[in-house]
Amino acid sequence: MLRGIFAGGLALAATGLVMTVGPAAHADLTAPYARAGAIVDANGKLGSGKNVLRSWRAGVGRYCVEVASKVDTSEALIQITPRQALRLPHIVYRSKSATCHHDNTISINVYNTSTGRLADGGFDLAIA
Repeated sequence: MLRGIFAGGLALAATGLVMTVGPAAHADLTAPYARAGAIVDANGKLGSGKNVLRSWRAGVGRYCVEVASKVDTSEALIQITPRQALRLPHIVYRSKSATCHHDNTISINVYNTSTGRLADGGFDLAIA
């Protein structure tokens, strides 16, 4: 019985450690091997970023991410990962566009994979 209580207590302690470490590691975006990165919410708000000045929602499924001038986006490798199911983000422009109107700004459209239409959805962006 004592062994069962000890094992249960150890499992609870391990669960508490995982829950404590999990969110804290996600709170700040350090991205040591990326030149820039961003976590953008579905409403366009910049959740966290590295070398990103700001982000905003320009319309339904249309987003803009303004990157610091020291990061050249024209030839950079950019990866975007959706934060919601059934959403597919893709890069529209790597610089000033009719949607974003700012230099060194990446225009991103997010589509609903079921309907093929623009839809709001958050995403993670990494620039290597």
